[in-house]
Amino acid sequence: MGTSVRLLDDPVCIEARYFGDVTPADLITALDDVFALAREEDLWLILADTSELTSDPSVFALYDVAAQIADAGVARRFREAVVAPPGAASADSARFFEDAMVNRGLVARVFGSRGAAETWLCGQARGLSA
Repeated sequence: MGTSVRLLDDPVCIEARYFGDVTPADLITALDDVFALAREEDLWLILADTSELTSDPSVFALYDVAAQIADAGVARRFREAVVAPPGAASADSARFFEDAMVNRGLVARVFGSRGAAETWLCGQARGLSA
């Protein structure tokens, strides 16, 4: 049903929210919006909150998103924390996405809560600035 992308102050990152039923086209639009904002702000810390999804994107759509991120040439600075949607099947989809990202040399982790995702992302920010 929808996506939104915005800059957050605390933690300093780009938030991509996914809610309702999201189509593969919605995923690509959100990714384009994330990349546009990331380039504008020179900020590659991404908080992807999928906790309000009502259906899971297909593994093909998730694979395609991971491939597009890898092809963007931002792996050195890109960090993504994903807040998984509730439910066992959704958690499996989120873990598939994490594996697809890591297999492409990207740093991404899936979390069951937003707080844990934010804490990890803050730690990643400190590691990048050291």
